[in-house]
Amino acid sequence: MTCTVVETGTGTRAIVCTSGRAARCVSCGKRAPLLCDWKVPSRRSGTCDKPICASCTHSPAPGKDLCPDHASQWRQRQESRHG
Repeated sequence: MTCTVVETGTGTRAIVCTSGRAARCVSCGKRAPLLCDWKVPSRRSGTCDKPICASCTHSPAPGKDLCPDHASQWRQRQESRHG
């Protein structure tokens, strides 16, 4: 079992333990301790769950991480709301 300490960005830490190979970031290929939190109702988990590293994530709110594809969609939505 592999355990990793993950900085949450809010001054707290979490310990994430997994078995098997470490996930790799969908964008750059680095170790990916984070998963995309974009809502995907058709998925069993309810979220995208693409693995992402701390360098490639976009955090629109504390504790929320988005993969590059969904970060782009989030930015487009923000721009359309704010004209």
